[in-house]
Amino acid sequence: MTLGIDNFTYATFLSLDYGKSSGSGFSLRYRDCEYIVTAKHVLIKENGDIRENTLLVTSQNYIGELDDARTIEIELDAINVIFSETEDIAVISLGNNEHYNIQQEGNNIVQVTVDDISKLEDIQISNDVLLVGFPTSLYMEGAKFFDINRPLLRKGIIAGINEKDNTFIIDCPAYYGNSGGPVLDSTDKNDLKIIGLVSRYIPFVTEWRNNREQSFSRQEFSNSGYAVCIPLDNIFELLKK
Repeated sequence: MTLGIDNFTYATFLSLDYGKSSGSGFSLRYRDCEYIVTAKHVLIKENGDIRENTLLVTSQNYIGELDDARTIEIELDAINVIFSETEDIAVISLGNNEHYNIQQEGNNIVQVTVDDISKLEDIQISNDVLLVGFPTSLYMEGAKFFDINRPLLRKGIIAGINEKDNTFIIDCPAYYGNSGGPVLDSTDKNDLKIIGLVSRYIPFVTEWRNNREQSFSRQEFSNSGYAVCIPLDNIFELLKK
């Protein structure tokens, strides 16, 4: 399979405990087994515990009908969740269907394969990229700007590469809900490659101080328009576990 811009059904919307929190990810097929790949912090707390018990995974094309979506309900506290100790990446193995239920099979759903993934060494500064995800924090009840169940795209470039920390920076603003969403190298429109996933946005911090009492201060955080991304170099080491 070659990833193209006509079908983004490998992008997955992750809803934990029926909307208590959410994130993005993608569906990967590796050695005849299916995995859901996302950012670790979407599923795992800082202390290593599972964040919530139930996960609903929706794969929905941005032009497909609702009946075309694939939906899977997963018991997170019972299924095999594999995550990196040092990087913000996690995978869910769907090898044993005892702990998940396919509620809707979906239509024309595709999955990422090994051939669709590039490593950090293969990307270059200023390459065009696409961020695919589900920024639920932008959704406003009653204002139907977009369908929360369908992926939204954002275009940018590779703004920086940090080999020491094994991360790269894109100049796409990421919002809550984008975490774990795939980042695609779109240099060749006919052959997209997934090069990583969104970890977090980079904030711009403004500090205000009282001119009469300098000890009184206030910080305001806004989105700088840049996001930190995790390459997929080590994902197959995780899967081999």
